[in-house]
Amino acid sequence: MRVRFQVQGLLLALGLLLSGASLAAKAPVLGEHLEYTLKFRGLVTGFVEMNIAKMTMAVEREMGRVDENPAIVTDLHLTTEPYRKAEMIYPVRLHYRSWLDANKLHPLVAVKSLKTREEKEELLWFDHSQGEAYHYQSGELRGGKNSRPPKNLQGVTALSDEQWENLLQAHQVSFGGIEALDYISFLHRLRSMPLKSGKQINFSTFNGKELNAYQVKVDQERLVRAGWNRPAFRVRMWEVDTENGKKGEMVDLWLSDDNERLLLRFYAERTFGAMEGILETGRPIGGRDEGFSEATQSSLETYLGF
Repeated sequence: MRVRFQVQGLLLALGLLLSGASLAAKAPVLGEHLEYTLKFRGLVTGFVEMNIAKMTMAVEREMGRVDENPAIVTDLHLTTEPYRKAEMIYPVRLHYRSWLDANKLHPLVAVKSLKTREEKEELLWFDHSQGEAYHYQSGELRGGKNSRPPKNLQGVTALSDEQWENLLQAHQVSFGGIEALDYISFLHRLRSMPLKSGKQINFSTFNGKELNAYQVKVDQERLVRAGWNRPAFRVRMWEVDTENGKKGEMVDLWLSDDNERLLLRFYAERTFGAMEGILETGRPIGGRDEGFSEATQSSLETYLGF
């Protein structure tokens, strides 16, 4: 089984977050701190649901600045450290820090540190004035350029001289008139856009290598899961091939239908396993659940003949 799904699936799920809700949502809340539990079910777990990671998404209390642009600074942390079995299978330490334009909520710069059995650092720079996105990473590059990020970004990101010297340009992509977002700006755009059931939205993201197109469909339903019992929007998202219009695999997200616009749950199922994320912050204790998750129910039906 491709256990890397634990990280890549998470990032994809976060990257599928562009739409809004029927109520007027607020801008990112300075000081917000949300905690999630990630669950996985697949061949490696004997098709039994298992907690594999803790994730936090936060907005720093103080505003930042990138050149002349006031910026909202966000942090995403993911770790398998609390779970011994996950640590044995595939240990992960992920930190993604992103600076978003305070007015347009598009990304200006982002730093990603990922440690599994290897360690890699990356920097994404969105040069909106020139319509270009740049990807820099540490380590030896094949076919990459020797140029480093603009020096002024070192002060923004607070990277050490050693970290900075290790970053070399790997990719450069032209927006081509498309507004490219990063995964975290998706989420905050989602929380600030109007949304209604049946709405469809198209958007693009820069993943460090290329621009990817996505399609979103929104429906309304009540989320009753893991103690939550709350009106929500179910956001279904697919990556779309721009040449033939073919849709890729689907990811579902549930966002609260209120002025908080919280990401309550996300879920993605593949042939080799399924991942679910549940918001722990504010989760009611002792609330009634609807029963098995999609992952567990599918396993019971397929493997136990229920």
